Amino acid sequence: MLIEHQLENQTLFFQAFQYAPIGMVLVAINGNVLKANSTVCSILGLSEEELLLKTVQEMTHPHDLDLDLALRDQLIAGMRESYQMEKRLIKHECEIVWVQITVSLVKNKAGEPLFFISQVINITDQKITYNEIQEKKRLLIEREQRYRSVVEHAFDFITMHNPDGTYLYASPSCYEVLGYTPEEMIGKAGYEFLHPEDIQVAIQDHIAILQTDKKSNRIIRIRKKDGNYIWTESTSSSLIDSETGETKEIIVVSRDITERIKKERNLQDNEQRYKSLFDYHPDLIYSMDLEGNYTSINQSFEELMGYTKQEMIENPINFRSVVDPTDYEQVEHHFIQATKGFAQRYEASGINKTGRHTTFDVTNVPIFVNRQVIGVYGLASDITYRKELWKRLEESQNLYQLISENAQDIITFATPDGVVRYASPAIKTLLGYEPDEYVGKVAIDFWHPDDIASFIDENILQKSDVDTFTSRVRHKQGHYVWFETTAKIIRNEDREIVKVLAVGRDISERKRAEQELNAAKDQLESFIDRNVDPILILNLEEKVARINHAFEKTYGWTESEIVGLHLLDLPNIPIELKPEAIQNLNRIKSIEAFEGHETIRKRKDGVILTVMISSFAMRGENGHIIGWAMILRDITDKKQAEELLIRSEKLSIAGQLAAGIAHEIRNPITAIKGFVQLMKSGIVEKKMYLDIMVSEIERIEMILSELLILAKPQIFQTERKDIRKLLAQVTTLLDTQAIINNVQIITEFDPEIPLILCDENQLKQVCINFIKNAIEAMPKGGIIVIQLKSKNEDPNHILLRFIDQGCGIPAYILSKLGEPFYTTKEKGTGLGFMVSKRIIENHNGEIAVFSEENKGTTIEISLPTTH
Repeated sequence: MLIEHQLENQTLFFQAFQYAPIGMVLVAINGNVLKANSTVCSILGLSEEELLLKTVQEMTHPHDLDLDLALRDQLIAGMRESYQMEKRLIKHECEIVWVQITVSLVKNKAGEPLFFISQVINITDQKITYNEIQEKKRLLIEREQRYRSVVEHAFDFITMHNPDGTYLYASPSCYEVLGYTPEEMIGKAGYEFLHPEDIQVAIQDHIAILQTDKKSNRIIRIRKKDGNYIWTESTSSSLIDSETGETKEIIVVSRDITERIKKERNLQDNEQRYKSLFDYHPDLIYSMDLEGNYTSINQSFEELMGYTKQEMIENPINFRSVVDPTDYEQVEHHFIQATKGFAQRYEASGINKTGRHTTFDVTNVPIFVNRQVIGVYGLASDITYRKELWKRLEESQNLYQLISENAQDIITFATPDGVVRYASPAIKTLLGYEPDEYVGKVAIDFWHPDDIASFIDENILQKSDVDTFTSRVRHKQGHYVWFETTAKIIRNEDREIVKVLAVGRDISERKRAEQELNAAKDQLESFIDRNVDPILILNLEEKVARINHAFEKTYGWTESEIVGLHLLDLPNIPIELKPEAIQNLNRIKSIEAFEGHETIRKRKDGVILTVMISSFAMRGENGHIIGWAMILRDITDKKQAEELLIRSEKLSIAGQLAAGIAHEIRNPITAIKGFVQLMKSGIVEKKMYLDIMVSEIERIEMILSELLILAKPQIFQTERKDIRKLLAQVTTLLDTQAIINNVQIITEFDPEIPLILCDENQLKQVCINFIKNAIEAMPKGGIIVIQLKSKNEDPNHILLRFIDQGCGIPAYILSKLGEPFYTTKEKGTGLGFMVSKRIIENHNGEIAVFSEENKGTTIEISLPTTH
């Protein structure tokens, strides 16, 4: 079965080989023809038997043999997989046939070369057509040069005009005769330069030319630049558009006949100049990816094709959408060849955004990165007008002076050894040199020394005829300017280098931006690596992209163990804190930055650490978020120190409480003890002494009750309450005591106060304590103001104030308020304020005291609302 399958494959291969529409030939390693199909035999005019007696070497034209053999050697050496070239084959009777061959090497399983297989296409007709076109172009150029020589060296001066009479062109002799530069005349009406007495005659003559298309001879006076007039004899003829039949331009040949007319009319003679016509058509420069989508375009592209850079970014445009359908196949072919590494040049028509057609001279060169083609550069010159000029030349035998190109980049031509033969005017703008100062010099002599060495080391233009490189070029003022240069080797038909074309662009701003960006990146890297706090970087997939040395040192895991893990899968997050970690991740992604989140993490050895987490978003060059940075500061030692301090403070407070309790209880106990001793002695007034003893015992109970409230956690039951109602109940309760003490209670409540979440009884206790304190602070009477307002700077809190007109509290005592048993009242314990402060703090509120001696005291309480 396998043998039958192999035989079937051999039969199919033989049929495909023998009847292929293109030539196919098998060639031995030594060049002998092993097998050829009928197409090859037809191309060479030989039978297969005759071909088998020949070698490729003897059939190849001598001028093409060396290149062919060199490429074959490269195939054998494994330097390339195949090659394609155009060459001449010698048919019988020494007849030459042009062919395009594509050659591949067939090897056995051991990798040893067996034979070559070549595809052969007859391109003789195309070559003949190409040569005819080249000859036609050569003749046109010769005719153009002859015409230009006649125009530029003629004694008569020649001008060209629009149908409306404005100047389009002036030959060089115009300046010699009239004294005007081209810039002083182009675009102006011809009548502006005529003598007032001759204008009407000239207008009539001009109209006659437009109406009859006949030549016209006239004698008129033309004003020279110095204001004097010369007499001229002018012959005018119209240039007719062959398609529309309308006059396109009027050509005027004028001769200075001042001397002749001067003898007759004694008029002054003066010279006048016409200026040259220079129209600037900047080139279109762009790049494409391997799919043909534009990746960058220059300003000329935007202006001519109508697409902006922003449009290219938002909605990539393919070159196929702007190519004229009639040129699609050839443009596609050249693009594919460029992606294979072969530079291409051709003409094609493009369609801009508004539908206007433009003809371009296009150069496509491959973009090489690490020896791989990653895209294609394009350089397109608008030759629409030039093509139209050539068309007019063929139709009317007239030739306009070609319009010189003006590009923003520096364009130079140099000899193969680097001597500059041409430099575009842009060199004056970008480097300060006049073109003449640059021409004749070796271009590399203007480079920075370091860049010369790099140019040599990188073998620029050694492996390809087109290359792009960057270098610093010395400005005329002495400093260096960064340039990105694309250079192309131009060869003749014999593949000899005849010149080097280079296009250089000033990229100083781009280089400066790159340096600033690199510096910023280095600073960020240094910040991360040298930071004493553990840092990890997350990418957009929420996975760890990197960690710093402090992270490894603090937690024990190495970078290789952590990088690539999702944030929620990190081993330093305790399992019970996974929900919190999810909340933190959502918080990190939802806000620009946050800091100060305290939590715990564990080390690789299991030790638990208290950490403070901060995070911020990281943004790229375009401002978009590219990831997040997290700082996990170890605050374990700090927390332990704080807890130690708190324990110390608790011990200090306990000591104060013990001392206070001993002092406060000792007094009533001493009194009780004394009265007990008196009663034992037989004193009669026992009831009076018993009342005093009960009073002292009740004082001891009060002190102990307040201590219990302070020490024991109270049952805290919160409800949504209207604090206005709560205050109304408290003021009603204390109104009687206030009236007895000649005190008036006034309330000032805002009309809209939100509900608060509170324990009603405890909050009432606070209000009663502060109102009673205020009453007791005014033994001679006065006013207590209770204010209830919304907090202006924080709408989620309310302010409650108790304002009295009492004796006030000295400044040195204010700082001690809240300490146990420290009081300003004769029979106070100081525990009431301490208990009230504890209740306010349990409600997540704050309390502040403001007082001035002999003027009064304000107690200010801030409480959160239920919003």
